[in-house]
Amino acid sequence: MNRRLRLDASAYRYDYDNFQTVEQRGTLFVTTNAGKAKAYGVEAQADLAVTSDFDLLATYAYSHARFETGAYDGNRFRLSPDHSFSLAASYRFPLGDGEFEIRPSYTWQSKVFFDNSNDRAIFQQPPNAFVADNVRDEFQKAYGLLNLRLAWTSNRAPVTVEAFATNLTDEAYIIDAGNTGDNLGLPTFIAGAPRMVGVGVSWRYR
Repeated sequence: MNRRLRLDASAYRYDYDNFQTVEQRGTLFVTTNAGKAKAYGVEAQADLAVTSDFDLLATYAYSHARFETGAYDGNRFRLSPDHSFSLAASYRFPLGDGEFEIRPSYTWQSKVFFDNSNDRAIFQQPPNAFVADNVRDEFQKAYGLLNLRLAWTSNRAPVTVEAFATNLTDEAYIIDAGNTGDNLGLPTFIAGAPRMVGVGVSWRYR
């Protein structure tokens, strides 16, 4: 395609023996040998220059990360989505004495757990926990975030003025759950950033 398309891909596999993780026992955090674990997957990226002023970018990752022995057998690794992808576009055109760029982007990931125990009730019973937790709710289901960036760069000076919005649809999601309060029956849920907008000015030194 006259060098307008670039493709990158990689595959990996990891085999672990004596995988180290942390368990909470009462008020103590104890390093535990979780035995064998395995992770394998693929990552890919495509970058297409549709025209000299219009680019499309896409990424995709698949990761199968699981414990294979011990109490955690079959559990997922913490913060490890099986699937994730992103899409972005960049459109540029002349404006005044400079160039204006519009760059929307979207990122998505599948369900994740916040602990290697995967919030299974069997690991959250007395005496390891002061209060039994039988509800499996400390995870984040699949979600996506839409972002937008508008920028103008001067042709006469190394100056860029931009406006941006992250999480444009104000998606509600969490980035962590459980923590010390979980041991008392009061798990802490940490929310992800809500919609945020801003402006900025940058100066590039040549």
